[in-house]
Amino acid sequence: MKLLIIFFIILLPLNCYADQGVNISCVNMKSLLDKEYIIHRYKFDVTTFKYFDHDKNLFVEVPNKNLIIKKDFFAARFPNYELGFQINEFDGGKDPIMSMSKYDYINDKFLEHYLCDVKVSEIN
Repeated sequence: MKLLIIFFIILLPLNCYADQGVNISCVNMKSLLDKEYIIHRYKFDVTTFKYFDHDKNLFVEVPNKNLIIKKDFFAARFPNYELGFQINEFDGGKDPIMSMSKYDYINDKFLEHYLCDVKVSEIN
């Protein structure tokens, strides 16, 4: 009888829930009307912030403990610049949008601004 119960417990489907993250796609606002624009892709989950560095041609991972995280904002700091992502909410019930700014903190100026699309995803 115990073997039969164990057998059914093993065969019962297990409901496993994965953590969720977000896939972020951003386009430089200056190049929105260009025919050939670059889409910068980022992933943000419970442990890391990941992105593809087009200049170095490799994926870069930043542990979340190294990010600046505030309400409606997070930033990843690198040797020469900072990537800051912000949720912008508008009056009148319009959907919020995400923007990203590349900030040169050495020279104290913003270099570029991006419009972003965010999709919730399951972490694999």
